[in-house]
Amino acid sequence: MKVMRNTILIFVTLTILILGLNIWLSGSPWPKPARDSLQFNKEITVAAGETEKNIVTFNSRVQVDGRVKESVVVFGGEIIVSGEVGQSVVGIGSRVIIKSTAVINEDVVVLGGTLEKQPGCVVKGDTVFFPTGRKLTGELFKKGIFFPLGTIVLALKLISLFFGILLIIFVAGLFPRQVNLAASQIQIDFWPVLGTGAIALVLFLGLVAVSVVLMFILIGIPLFFVLLLLGLIIKIFGGTAFSYFFGQSFLEALGVQKMPHIIWTSIIGLVLTTFFGMIPIVGFLFTLVVAFIGWGVAIRTRFGTTDNWFKHQS
Repeated sequence: MKVMRNTILIFVTLTILILGLNIWLSGSPWPKPARDSLQFNKEITVAAGETEKNIVTFNSRVQVDGRVKESVVVFGGEIIVSGEVGQSVVGIGSRVIIKSTAVINEDVVVLGGTLEKQPGCVVKGDTVFFPTGRKLTGELFKKGIFFPLGTIVLALKLISLFFGILLIIFVAGLFPRQVNLAASQIQIDFWPVLGTGAIALVLFLGLVAVSVVLMFILIGIPLFFVLLLLGLIIKIFGGTAFSYFFGQSFLEALGVQKMPHIIWTSIIGLVLTTFFGMIPIVGFLFTLVVAFIGWGVAIRTRFGTTDNWFKHQS
């Protein structure tokens, strides 16, 4: 009964999350909390004595001399911290400078870009840094590292990555045990997970096709939307589990002994998965396999509440 309650909790929570995102993206009537910055191509400064809740920005320059209660997340651009950040500093393709007076209460994560930590700075969590050349980073945000991809496609990929990170923070933060169990099953039962996902995805697409046909007689309309919601929930949980598995495997291959928090490990995995998926031809095949694994592990582990849902109970 406890396992079933956990499954229902995950399902309901993800359903509410999806509906909430839909309302937010369509223009929510409720005002957003004050002092919570989401910016594009801006210069954001938190002056000494000022307090900001969160900063999430694309291709901007962020300078924190005061205090950010939660996290600073920047895609491209630059982060300079001389004040205090309550949680983590995350730069993806960014130049990050942590000055000697800075206090970061959790982690510093830099994926692509540069990191400079001055003597005297305080980072209470982990420091995760995967550098790339400055020229390569600049080219990524100008025209993409994979030149056959157009600028619009790259922008859509980065936007998808951004929302994927938000979903990972939510799912891995709220259900770390379930995500960890599901990720472990990918390694233990890789081929059964892959096969389950392939069969499940083919059956799902078949049901969607049937529901589309039935829409002409109205019966298929509710069925179509129920299937769409179910597919999104499976994709979100399965994608989070795979991202954690992939990020953990990558860090282990680099010889990292102490793993970062499950959220940051999952984000690393998501970023790597996204960029591998952008490689022409090979990326498509990789993305297809990732989809099979995500669906398979979500269904086989029943959203991380059991090691094998199909195992016969003795």
